[in-house]
Amino acid sequence: MVYKISLSSTQGTGKTTLATLVAGELKRRQVEAKALSEMSTLAREKGLPINEATTRETQLWILHSQFAEELAYQARTTAPIYDVVICDRGIDNYCYLERRYGRDDYALQMTLGHVRNFPYDRIYVLPIVNDKISEGEGVRSTDSDFQKEMDTRIRDFLTKSSISYIDLPIPAEGDHLREEWVRIIVNQTLQDLGKEEKYMMK
Repeated sequence: MVYKISLSSTQGTGKTTLATLVAGELKRRQVEAKALSEMSTLAREKGLPINEATTRETQLWILHSQFAEELAYQARTTAPIYDVVICDRGIDNYCYLERRYGRDDYALQMTLGHVRNFPYDRIYVLPIVNDKISEGEGVRSTDSDFQKEMDTRIRDFLTKSSISYIDLPIPAEGDHLREEWVRIIVNQTLQDLGKEEKYMMK
């Protein structure tokens, strides 16, 4: 079975970078890990509107594509076979649809059904660290009010849906590479996989 991690949060909190760093540290410890692509970026490349201007069609494409990508890596039977996949977002994609169009039973049932049938081993929610949001190649919304609203919506959705998650702490001053977050996730993953203490990050 593939161990599956979801990094969930509002935009501009460092999910993509964190996913890459975690995958790298796991590989150094002889764990085959893959950081999956963030679907909003792929949606933008296809000319689909995202963030505040998203459409129902865009968000459904993102949800379908996200879940299909996860399933593809979980079901692989040819090399490379991964021990761990790290999802840049996940079920939190539903919250962007709900924010713009309200409750969507089709998308909601797809999202909750995916979680029930193909659960994440761990979901980590990243906090908002500061009010300055970089554009990230023009993909990310730089509206801090939108960022805060989505942070609240995502946390409320997880709580109301009884989906457990680990709340990552605000990083210490000077921890620009988010080493504490990487250490928390890597060590929890190694522990869950039954790896020896010698592989843990210090």
